[in-house]
Amino acid sequence: MKKLLSFAMFVMAFVQLPGQEIPEIKVPTHDSLQWHVRTTNFPVMKELYFEPIAGAPILSQPQRIDGGEWEIRTEEHGMIYPTLYDWNKDGKPDLLLGEFLTGESRIKVYLNEGTKKKPKFSGKWFYATDVNGNVMSNDQWCCIGIHPQVVDIDGDGYEDIISGQYDPGVISLWRGSANGFLPREEIPQLGYQPGKQFVSFNEPCWSVESRDYWVYSSARLADFNGDGLLDLFVAGGGGFRVALNIGTKEQPKFGRREFLCHVDGSILCTRDYNEVVATGENFNAVNASGAGDFHTYLNPVDWDGDGVLDIIATDSYGDASSWGVYFFRGVETDDGLRFERPRPLFMAKDGSKALPGCAPQVQVVDYNGDGVNDLIIGLSIETINGFEGAEDVYWRWLSDMRIQFPGKDSGESLYFEGGVEWMEKHLKEDYKNYKGFYLGNLDDWKYLTLRHRGYPFILLGKKNPQKAVAIRQHAAPRHFEYDKPAAKKYELPQIDKKPVTCQGRVMKDKEGYYATIYMETTGTYHLYTAAAVNMNEPVKIEFELPEGVTLKGDLETPPTIVKGGSEIYDGKVLKFVQKLNVSPDLKGVLDVKIKVSYQSCDDDHCLPPTEVEIVEKLDLGE
Repeated sequence: MKKLLSFAMFVMAFVQLPGQEIPEIKVPTHDSLQWHVRTTNFPVMKELYFEPIAGAPILSQPQRIDGGEWEIRTEEHGMIYPTLYDWNKDGKPDLLLGEFLTGESRIKVYLNEGTKKKPKFSGKWFYATDVNGNVMSNDQWCCIGIHPQVVDIDGDGYEDIISGQYDPGVISLWRGSANGFLPREEIPQLGYQPGKQFVSFNEPCWSVESRDYWVYSSARLADFNGDGLLDLFVAGGGGFRVALNIGTKEQPKFGRREFLCHVDGSILCTRDYNEVVATGENFNAVNASGAGDFHTYLNPVDWDGDGVLDIIATDSYGDASSWGVYFFRGVETDDGLRFERPRPLFMAKDGSKALPGCAPQVQVVDYNGDGVNDLIIGLSIETINGFEGAEDVYWRWLSDMRIQFPGKDSGESLYFEGGVEWMEKHLKEDYKNYKGFYLGNLDDWKYLTLRHRGYPFILLGKKNPQKAVAIRQHAAPRHFEYDKPAAKKYELPQIDKKPVTCQGRVMKDKEGYYATIYMETTGTYHLYTAAAVNMNEPVKIEFELPEGVTLKGDLETPPTIVKGGSEIYDGKVLKFVQKLNVSPDLKGVLDVKIKVSYQSCDDDHCLPPTEVEIVEKLDLGE
């Protein structure tokens, strides 16, 4: 467990700027974790109005889940992903909280010290570990945390844990066993393998070669088509989609991610942005599915008990057009599972913002063991001056205040940027822009200390006397269909008309200097490896290095696939990396010459062998 850290503070002295005065304020360090400190000025929850849904649990008003000794919350970047799981196998549900951290996002475990029907927590916690004692984590470098779903994916009687990832959309699996969770593995997916690069532009959002297809993959599993296998439901950068399990129950593999659809044929959306969606055409999936909101999640569950899978979805809850938590009723049709248009699961009775903070994260659980579904929800709530609730902020919309989403809070960002001295310097240089970036529309310097923190709540469910009845419906044609041509010939805009483009860079990281060569192909053009089975010229990369610089190890190459009896590199963007040894006595700017030769073919013909030379600068300083 992470050791207790003192709440070190930077103190900002009085600084006189043109027409402005910054009072003495305290900017917390990045990890301001103090287990014994509780949040003051905590929001009092508003009375909610719940949308009547036949068959669905009748929910209570939200109640905070807190500890008797320590406050229950998440720190780090302020997101929170709650769920339940009997961690110590004592028959009582324990509380799991996923965190958001650039790097290894982790899961906090709070053991239930009460009973199955009346959970109780002290607030003491530890990080979830696997059978080897290693902390269970998956790498997130932006915008999304580890969001655990507890589910028996392989039907062996042991519950497993899965989570999605920001980039490149890996689905992590920790298999359960008699001795605990096995080390993390990645579930195979069609079109993905470790090391493969994806196209940021110049590729439609629905293509497996597109970065938009993979990025920000918030993930859940459920059986979409009734074949007994758990399928992958994803939200985020590519919209609301499902990928069927094309593997087995024991060894799942997920196929193409296809858009979920409404009964009327439109793709599933929380808020309509009037984005034109048509077969074969490229479009902005984030606009089409959520009015430009990237931070979306979905939970497939039979919420109304009619035997048909429904969806409860969430978004960033950052502006007045957002409901925060959405209900999509599932409908069986002649085209399989479709969904009705969304309804808000709840709203404030007075019509104002219903929940404090932003980024609600929900899962359906049985919190009190009564056999009726409950809704556990995590909220990212703004704090200032350490652990003081920002009561002038948390009932307002982020968009109105123009302040940052969790992960880019001013109180946290300043720590990484250089603290007080850095802030003073840049305010003097460009007061308007820097003040606007860190404070938005807020006019009090105390908000330089603003940080989001995650807090869990429970909405208990009671049995609904009104039953839901599933009625099979006719489905309208899908607005977007795979494997069909566009109504008009669709041509992607080409950044470069050449079949293959090549560029290089020489850089330095914490491990030393290295050269990176990127090769990008268009259309169906592909590049060959040096495998003996190939008849075409492979990619060859040679270096002409200055004195004092040598190659370090072998060239790192992209992953490969087999196509038409040949071994080719997988993907439209290929990344080759060569580490370099550099003499410590070398100084100045030196030339690194990189010679790249290759032959490229598409599905119809091959181009002659080509050779290009790239000259990159190795800057060693003075």
